Amino acid sequence: MSQSRKHLSAEQGKTPVCGSADDSSDRQAWQSAKPFISPPAVNAQAASAVGSINVAQLAATTVPEQPLAILVVEDNRINRILTLRMLNHLGYAADSVNNGRECMEALAGRDYQLILMDLQMPIMDGLATAREIRSRNQARPGASDPYICAITANVLAKDRQECLAAGMDEFLPKPLRLEELKNMVTRVAKNLKNPQ
Repeated sequence: MSQSRKHLSAEQGKTPVCGSADDSSDRQAWQSAKPFISPPAVNAQAASAVGSINVAQLAATTVPEQPLAILVVEDNRINRILTLRMLNHLGYAADSVNNGRECMEALAGRDYQLILMDLQMPIMDGLATAREIRSRNQARPGASDPYICAITANVLAKDRQECLAAGMDEFLPKPLRLEELKNMVTRVAKNLKNPQ
């Protein structure tokens, strides 16, 4: 999606700054964006993004072995709702914000252990946000560093290198696949439970 179309989507979406993965926040997001997209269209597009999974039927079916404080940073409503529902399916509730500036505001109020970060966002993109997070934590002795996973359609080797150079820990391609997300979240949870 071009940058201008992404900005238009964000302008029209008018989603809340933070939300959780429960159905009431989904309904609130859909109701506040009726001109933008309807729930059946969200489900159809999201379902195609995860293959045979019917997004409307995604529910928490797993009890995670390690609770995680997760933040989804994504300006596209469909991608954000899909990611929140996939996390919920894995047993995790998560907060969400629309861009890097809102991410930094959220981090001022809560320590997150895992951040799923889009790269191309208005106001403050994913690379700048990752650099800011790492810089801020270096200035705070004893601050816990979140695991930052880039989620982007840019899949070239140079894009991966840019993510790692900015301080991100991992890179998952869009469209996001449930199994890949599950593997990554499970690794992060196990590392927190059994630190090296």
